[in-house]
This record gives sequence, structure tokens and C-alpha cells, in this order.
Amino acid sequence: MEISKIIFILLFGIFVFISTVGILFLIDNNVEEPKTLVTERTSLTKSDFFHVYEVTKYPSKVHIVDMREEDIPKKLGISTESWVLDFGILPSGENSVKKIMTFNNSDGEEKKVNMVAFGNISDMVSFSNNNFYLEGFEEISVFLNATEDTREGNYTGEIDIVIQRKRFG
Repeated sequence: MEISKIIFILLFGIFVFISTVGILFLIDNNVEEPKTLVTERTSLTKSDFFHVYEVTKYPSKVHIVDMREEDIPKKLGISTESWVLDFGILPSGENSVKKIMTFNNSDGEEKKVNMVAFGNISDMVSFSNNNFYLEGFEEISVFLNATEDTREGNYTGEIDIVIQRKRFG
């Protein structure tokens, strides 16, 4: 009798461990680095047993220039196009650009928002808020921060916005 209880407890423990690992695997919503970066705004939907993930991918870019060079046009600015996070042309040195993204949860469902940057622009990108639950209306600032060490050139990438909602209930 004693051995059957030990075997039952051991089997139950193994079941709980395997179930926990399986659930953690299913609910892992980490965004994988893309093999190729998007060139236009792209939307897709994924799902697992518990959640639906709405993923919107935005191309992003910035051109860092040395304003002291004579042959560089002196046009600086930010693109206002909504389909791309184009931070425009920035002078080299310590500079920051901010773009605003607006989120609205009008249906009242619980939604979690996660934002990830990829490409050689990713080290310069930060967000005013990330990994948050969306309740109502929310404005998020997307920052591009160039430092003194940022070399002149074109930087490109993609910013993925993942909105996770429960599949059931």
C-alpha cells in the first residue's frame, strides 16, 4: 500500500511538472526576430490554445547625417506617414525624436500590448510604456535616441506591436 501511494504521488508530480511546462510554452508570446524586415505596414493574427495575438509590423528607419559636410542637403525632419515609423533625417550627435502611437480598447476586453524593435535601428528605439494592459484610450511615445557614438548612416528595422487577448471569456 505504501509503494502505491509513492508511485501515485510521483506520477502526479510528473504530470503537474509536464503540464506546467506545456502551459508556459503555449502562453509564451515572445516575438521572434524576423528573417526579413517588412517594407510596408503588415498585420497578421496568430493564436494558441489560450490567446489570440494581433501583430502589426511597421517598417522603421532613420538617416543620421553630419551637418558639417557641404554636400549633405540641410533638410531635417520626420515623416508624418502613418504606415511607417520613419524618424527622418537627424544630425549626428546626441538627438532624440518622438512619434506618438494611439491605442484604443473600445470593446472592454482585457488586452496586453507588447512592442519590440528589430534591425540595426533597434538599439536606438525605446517606448514610454511597454508590456501593459490596455484599458480604454492610450497614447504611447516611440523614441529614437541617437548618441554621440551613433555613426552617420542609414538605420532600418521594424517595430512589431503585439496585442494579446484571451481566446475564451
